[in-house]
Amino acid sequence: MTPDLPPLWNGTLDRAAVEQLFADLAAHAEVLAVLEKGGPGQYCAADRPTLADAREHLFDGLVRGVQLRYQYEGRLWCDTLLAVEGGYRVVRLREG
Repeated sequence: MTPDLPPLWNGTLDRAAVEQLFADLAAHAEVLAVLEKGGPGQYCAADRPTLADAREHLFDGLVRGVQLRYQYEGRLWCDTLLAVEGGYRVVRLREG
């Protein structure tokens, strides 16, 4: 029997779509964790940024990516956003 794997989505979004994603999460989800990735070989800092901090840092180029863990409609989700040429790569995983 094949294990039930969580749904996975990935794609590239423009800034406007990522702005909407942050707004939707702020308004409709329970954000559980926000982690930032500085660059190659740099991992999350000990301090925990807010959702607004992570948005600002990502758009200002202060971090290479962010990971957002949240609960929405009774399910756990994890979105990883990485700045790439021409936009932001988003990988979304439903955890539960």
